Amino acid sequence: MTPSLRWRYGCRRIRAWRFAGGAKMRTRQGSHARGDRPRRDHHDWASETYVDEWVRRQQAEDPSRAARFQLICDLLPFPTDAPVTILDVGAGYGPVSTFILDRYPNATCIAQDGSEPMLNRARHLVAKYGERLKLHRSDLFEASWLPEQFGRFDAAVSSSCLHNLRDFKRIREIYADIRAHLKPGGAFLNADLINAPTAALHQRYDRVATARRPREGTAVENLAAMVRHGRRPPATATRGPFQATLDEHLAALKAAGFKDVDCFWKELQRAVFGGYR
Repeated sequence: MTPSLRWRYGCRRIRAWRFAGGAKMRTRQGSHARGDRPRRDHHDWASETYVDEWVRRQQAEDPSRAARFQLICDLLPFPTDAPVTILDVGAGYGPVSTFILDRYPNATCIAQDGSEPMLNRARHLVAKYGERLKLHRSDLFEASWLPEQFGRFDAAVSSSCLHNLRDFKRIREIYADIRAHLKPGGAFLNADLINAPTAALHQRYDRVATARRPREGTAVENLAAMVRHGRRPPATATRGPFQATLDEHLAALKAAGFKDVDCFWKELQRAVFGGYR
């Protein structure tokens, strides 16, 4: 099985053990939502052990994600030697920031995340990049989540983060926050998981994923140990387990004021999309 398929099936297996109540699992972006909205994340980002295992598996998949990271770099609206500042939303252990900094030698990345254990894994990168990489811990559910002390950003990026909020209203608010803190001409590029546009396509995507497994070789190793005693939450729609379809994300970006909004890459329920200010 290719690394990209192992990651995709791994996500699917994780979702099978998702915790419904949210009381035992803490979101990567904190423990209490604005207005006491309940968290729905199935990841335990406050656990050092959990984060260690999650990072280990993700690092094994980084080579398969390189093409998507390169696409994000190609879509940034400035030359590679530009002295720019880029916000990495939900940066985790820093794979996207690392990819950008290696290709933009005069860039600075602000790596935002709400998980202290996750940011601890990114601290070693500061020794490599120095002042070009700055870590910022904040909760995406808080109004003050943006690292405003760095001024406006030339671009913002995110990878496999925002779907974990399980709250499309909040995701729409974050899109507006990002747009408001971009410099004119700046870009926001998001690689994330999305729902299928119809229930029939969601079922077809599931069949495609199932059919690919024997063709690609060995099945993905069991990821149940990564999630504490949980179960799939009650489905709110039959189009998939995420918050919105691609069209809904694109509409939300346009409503936030982005222009030239588009999907730049898509495979089944994974996409790279965004827009420009």
